[in-house]
Amino acid sequence: MNNKVSIIIPNFNRAHLISDTLESIVAQDYKNWECIIIDDHSTDKSIQVIKDFIGRDIRFKVVKRPEHKPKGANSCRNYGFELSNGELIQWFDSDDIMTPDQLQILVDAISENEVDFAVGESMNFKEGKG
Repeated sequence: MNNKVSIIIPNFNRAHLISDTLESIVAQDYKNWECIIIDDHSTDKSIQVIKDFIGRDIRFKVVKRPEHKPKGANSCRNYGFELSNGELIQWFDSDDIMTPDQLQILVDAISENEVDFAVGESMNFKEGKG
């Protein structure tokens, strides 16, 4: 299975975090993906950080939430879904980090088990605590 995965990320004022998130996406073993970041009208430097990634990898896109759509992460996710081109969706947040094999594991699980979706493991971490 080599289906395209659309990674959809809502963003609001995460300039200090989103770089780590996007670096983890660039490092994926599974290469057939697009990443759509819906910015919820950030007032920090989020857009510039994201545009720097777009300059390195055209699989990233950033779009501002249209004014007529409600503010908030769920509205941004829904709008990102409308714009997506992938056969599979990976919902993600602007403060999440993927392990390099995350997409490959999930795509393989869907294919091998002939199911419509897969849920992967996650861990929470706090600065200074690992």
